[in-house]
Amino acid sequence: MSILVREAVEGDVEGIARVHVQGWRESYKDFLSPEALAGLSVEERMRMWQGAFAQPDPRAKLLVAEADDGEIVGFARGGPIRGENADALGTVAEIFAIYLLDKVKRQGVGRQLMRGVLDHLSRHSLRSVGLWVLKDNHPARRFYEALGGMPGEEQSFDLRGQMVIEVAYRFELALT
Repeated sequence: MSILVREAVEGDVEGIARVHVQGWRESYKDFLSPEALAGLSVEERMRMWQGAFAQPDPRAKLLVAEADDGEIVGFARGGPIRGENADALGTVAEIFAIYLLDKVKRQGVGRQLMRGVLDHLSRHSLRSVGLWVLKDNHPARRFYEALGGMPGEEQSFDLRGQMVIEVAYRFELALT
């Protein structure tokens, strides 16, 4: 299967929402309760992702990974830091989300998505980038560390009725 990483368009919203929900279910099945994962909705995520197109920020970037049959199999989005994360992450930009379906993991797709978003942020002089990842999600943590991410602060919060701990990761980018 060949994969094309490209900028997302509004017509991708349903595919992005589907990957968001399926990605959570596949990636977090060992960390979150079945009830929390069952409560996810493609329709709810579609409404959320339509907002990314309603008021676009040229400094933000949403990329999709598209299989040769047209199926969206992954996505990543980053941009200027959101208010609630500014103090906690201590960065000027943030990776809001990156999700891949299991069937395309460990094929370089996640690396292409992250590099595309990080390069875009760097071109917009957003040199410090942070993200949050579940502390127990060791595969994702190894992935971020392999890309140069440095672990930092931890925080706990209620995620769909379950207390979880997240770790902040920070990336320092060179200007391009």
